[in-house]
Amino acid sequence: MKRLFMAALLICTAFLPMGAAEPPTAEHINATGAKYVHDWVWKVTDIIMYDGFSPCVISRNEILTNIAAYQAAQPGFAAKYASLGGQLPDLKEFPQPDQSKKYDWRVSMIQAYRGMIKKILYHSSLCDSLYDANIKEISAEYAGVSDGNAIIERSKNYGDEVIKFMTPWFKSDGHSKNQGRKRYNWPRGEQYWSPTPPAFAEPLDPYFSTMRPMSVADNRNELRPMPPIPFSKEKGSAFYDMVMQTYTTCKGLTDEQRDIALYWDDSPIKTWNAGHFVFNTRQISPGGHWINICKIACENAKFDMMESLRAYTLTSIGLYDGFLLCWEEKFRGHGIRPFTYINRYIDSTWEPLIQTPPFPEYTAGHATISAAAAEVLTQVFGPVKFTDNTEISFGFKPRTFSNFHEAAKEAAMSRVYGGIHFPRSVNEGNRVGTLIGNNVVNKLILLKKN
Repeated sequence: MKRLFMAALLICTAFLPMGAAEPPTAEHINATGAKYVHDWVWKVTDIIMYDGFSPCVISRNEILTNIAAYQAAQPGFAAKYASLGGQLPDLKEFPQPDQSKKYDWRVSMIQAYRGMIKKILYHSSLCDSLYDANIKEISAEYAGVSDGNAIIERSKNYGDEVIKFMTPWFKSDGHSKNQGRKRYNWPRGEQYWSPTPPAFAEPLDPYFSTMRPMSVADNRNELRPMPPIPFSKEKGSAFYDMVMQTYTTCKGLTDEQRDIALYWDDSPIKTWNAGHFVFNTRQISPGGHWINICKIACENAKFDMMESLRAYTLTSIGLYDGFLLCWEEKFRGHGIRPFTYINRYIDSTWEPLIQTPPFPEYTAGHATISAAAAEVLTQVFGPVKFTDNTEISFGFKPRTFSNFHEAAKEAAMSRVYGGIHFPRSVNEGNRVGTLIGNNVVNKLILLKKN
């Protein structure tokens, strides 16, 4: 009788469900989440290139997507990582998830990236296939988890909650107001900037400095560049000698200098004329280039999800504040470009190697934002050697640098080699950009002190 009872018990238990699988741990989520971060950062860059935004607006798009993603994952690792709520101007503390329940912070982060893309980028549907693939892959880890579907949906909902919370904040940053402003009336005169070939476009983003700042809200005056050298047409004057430095450098470019100028061109929209036809080509922006350098550094250092999100967030804020303060100076002085000055007073046949962008000369934008990003990256990763492969898809070979500041200085000098800036402008941009990057890391505390 006892044997019959045991046999019956074994038969019955064979048909009972196995013990429910355990959901992924926070450690697993953080360790495996970095690849999703990198995929989404590149997807943002890719869509931005397709949309054709200006470099300044691109920097805004990058900070919003990275802040959203960081904040969507931060509550899961709050013991180590701090919220940006209360640290950025007008940004209050974010709504908190129900910590008594489980979340997959990879899903929350992905949901936030996608949600912000849908809010601010035109061709947002280009991210849908990546989103579907990511969610499907992560959901497979919850096969057999009793409340797996609930965890995934709860995590999505928190990502959506972060976007809903951020929407009034970013809509009040000044961007919409700037889009509706009247046509900018720049000063006329021989000492001032004027539209340059081939498009003779009006100045780009003349009101960008009115946008809400991030880390420089209360000390932007301390980070202003030195005044520009006074305009002069007189031979032997400081201004004339500065112009001649650019002119003679460009007339005698080495192959290496030419390669550097083209490598760091990073013009998101170029205008070309072919007979009666005018067309544009697009490539990565200066800010996008440095965001990809951040990606390279994260992968080299084998950063996990939260380390990577912190690096991208701080770098993008450095880029944004760099553009903001640089554009403030550009539209304070309205400095003349080398193309205009050299054609008028030195050589009417001279042309720069790369296209002159449509805004004033002083200070150099690429120099400023490159130095800002380089300083952030140096403080996050240290002065590490790296190989930049950002431009491979645009036909350029990778370039190797001993550290981030070496790359930033090369990016700055590329503008002199390209014929679009004067040495004083790139040197001062590089100096101020370094101060801006240092300001970002010192004022925005994402990594909590032990």
